Amino acid sequence: MGNTTFYRRSALAVAVSTAAFSGAYSFAQENSVESEEIYVESEELFLEELIVTAQKKSESIQDIPIAIAAFSDEEMNALGVTQSGELGQFVPGLEIGNSSGEGSQLLLFLRGAGLNDLNTNNAGPVGLYSDEVYVSSPALSPFQLFDAERVEVLKGPQGTIYGRNTTGGAVKFITKKPTKETQVSGKWRFSNRGRSVIEAAASGALSKNVSARVAVAKTDSDGYGKNLIDGSTVNGSDNTAYRALFSIEPNEDTRILVNVHGAKVDSPNSSFSPLGTLDPVTGATCSDQRIANNECVDVLGYRAPENELDGNYNGIGRINLDSIGGYIEVDYDLSDDITFTSVTSYDDLERTLPEESDGAPASMLHIDYGVASKTFSQEFRVTGATDAFDWLAGVFYLDEEIVQDQTLDLFRSLRSTTGGLADPNGEVNGIPVLFARSYNVQDLQTTAVYGQANYIVNDEWSVTVGGRITDEQRQFDALGQLEEPETFGPNAIDVYRFDDLETSATEFSYRLGAEYRPDGGTLYYASVASGFKSGGFNGGFLNIDPAIADRQIQPFDPEFVTAYEVGMKADFFNSKMRLNASLFYNDFKDLQVFTLVNSGSTPILVLDNASNANSTGVELDFSAVLAQGLTANLNAAFISSELENFIDETTGQDYSGNKLTQTPDTSVSGYVNYEYPLSFGGYVTAQAGFAYKDDLFFSTDNNPFVAQEAYTLVSGRIAYISPAETWSVALFVNNLTDQRYQTNVSDIRDLTGSYVRTYGLPRTYGLELSVDF
Repeated sequence: MGNTTFYRRSALAVAVSTAAFSGAYSFAQENSVESEEIYVESEELFLEELIVTAQKKSESIQDIPIAIAAFSDEEMNALGVTQSGELGQFVPGLEIGNSSGEGSQLLLFLRGAGLNDLNTNNAGPVGLYSDEVYVSSPALSPFQLFDAERVEVLKGPQGTIYGRNTTGGAVKFITKKPTKETQVSGKWRFSNRGRSVIEAAASGALSKNVSARVAVAKTDSDGYGKNLIDGSTVNGSDNTAYRALFSIEPNEDTRILVNVHGAKVDSPNSSFSPLGTLDPVTGATCSDQRIANNECVDVLGYRAPENELDGNYNGIGRINLDSIGGYIEVDYDLSDDITFTSVTSYDDLERTLPEESDGAPASMLHIDYGVASKTFSQEFRVTGATDAFDWLAGVFYLDEEIVQDQTLDLFRSLRSTTGGLADPNGEVNGIPVLFARSYNVQDLQTTAVYGQANYIVNDEWSVTVGGRITDEQRQFDALGQLEEPETFGPNAIDVYRFDDLETSATEFSYRLGAEYRPDGGTLYYASVASGFKSGGFNGGFLNIDPAIADRQIQPFDPEFVTAYEVGMKADFFNSKMRLNASLFYNDFKDLQVFTLVNSGSTPILVLDNASNANSTGVELDFSAVLAQGLTANLNAAFISSELENFIDETTGQDYSGNKLTQTPDTSVSGYVNYEYPLSFGGYVTAQAGFAYKDDLFFSTDNNPFVAQEAYTLVSGRIAYISPAETWSVALFVNNLTDQRYQTNVSDIRDLTGSYVRTYGLPRTYGLELSVDF
């Protein structure tokens, strides 16, 4: 190649993005966006602009007047992102936790908006999308990231161009689409602790007008941590996900995309690490310092090992999940400038998740979470564009049935003291002994009409106006029973029963924006947008006290947010340096919050509304070409959040002034990438990255033990890419310093005298082989 300088996959690739499409918006636009390789004979290199479809049309991320983070598949691979939950490490302002460790549903928080509800009948305010389809079931959230073209994280309310309304933002997983040319790719990633990730995909034409793509991903892991009772490893995984897509073009005006997908999980449930709070001699509550030093025990006298990843577990079960679904997307060009789109989707899911919630050798608190859901959605939209005006209008309908069947087994180890009988009121030991079932059914119907238009006033100014009307209806039935045949006879005893509960809401939301380009390059923007999330019902275990249960089952109200944002997107020094910055203020009304309240007897699960809350922040995204082959990226978010007025009506506790859950004041991530061509062909890339998270709380009460202190994760990767870029080999390490960090903490002191914690992956290192033909 002589003096030619060419870097194909790094952030400094010399490329131009082209979009050849008919009509303004369609799924085919995603396929038509190509990266045209340009060989240059000079040292003039610049930062690449990623093309995204965040606003339902293909455009540079630098031209979109909202805060957005996006990652191509190459970038995610270099960062070591192999699971959906790992994205939060590299997107400041985005926090992704999970309810019960690896394999459980994700809990997403963005700019302070999120919901810590562990149940599956209430989706959070951050929407999850696979292509154009809203992923309604929280249980499906971990299985979207494979054979992905890119991921887009849109910050702030997204109601005027997306079918489902969200108050916090949206995370979009864009899958790779069928190609007419034959392609085969595969990746094998093997790391310590027997962890293996295998992905394979094949794409090509089946006929002149039909092409297809199939992809499968398999994750297996021996686990990390040890069960000291039998020496087995814990926190393993056995997950499979698959996808088949068919692209059909019956004529030049019509494009049809058919998607069939599914997932299967047969993994051991995650383990919990308890942190005792009681004095081992007196049984009195320990001081905070002694609790922090792990000097205390739970209510039955157990103290966890010093290594938080190990424990003595008596009830390791298996997570079982089966899901299947699909969608049909049809794009039809009504004219050269107007396109009609229909997206029809259906998903069916069944999951059981056993949880040894106490993390102790004695059986104190065991829960089985069972859920079955069926979701249908239909979206119609029409989009158009002229030289100065582009617009979008649509209607959206979603119908979902969720059935939750959950069991609670309390203090089975104490049955020897009660003659094997139940003791719901704790008359023998002062501790409740029982087996209970919570069964509920929720039907949800949501209908919306939405639209957005952008008008170019002149060469410097443009304005955006959008609106949405949403109607949501929920019906809910709940039944709580004690199943104790030895105590109460063969028939279960109803503790509570609530039939034909209903809640509904019809609301309007909007978006107003202005964009200014004084030099034709730098973008300045300002916007105000409102968001709405409907109310609902507590789908968890209700108290056996009927009066408390009656309060818990009362529907919580809709959540509202008004989001104000100003920002800029600019390239400097001939696009060798880029700075995107935004300043935002979110004003929440009736913020939905989930709280596990210790009442002195048994914990009370509360879903309620805080009267007022807010989050204010600054976000920065900086990238630069430092030298030939050397690029750097730095992202940061600085957020201040507060519950302004929240007194829980069930318990009377005042949480006013507390920080919002899972919202650290500071989060920073970055990486440096170096790419070097070799004389014998091919090239080597080396990358080092980090992600820093400030202190955060997992609970509304801001208990310092239900929190995670500031921590930093460090990663590294070095790879060789073949001359034809048909294969590569890489060595990688994630969490280089073996940082211990918690992904969730629950306060169950009322029951077990302890906090229980789940932890993120320890140091992981290994080898990756990839092929792409």
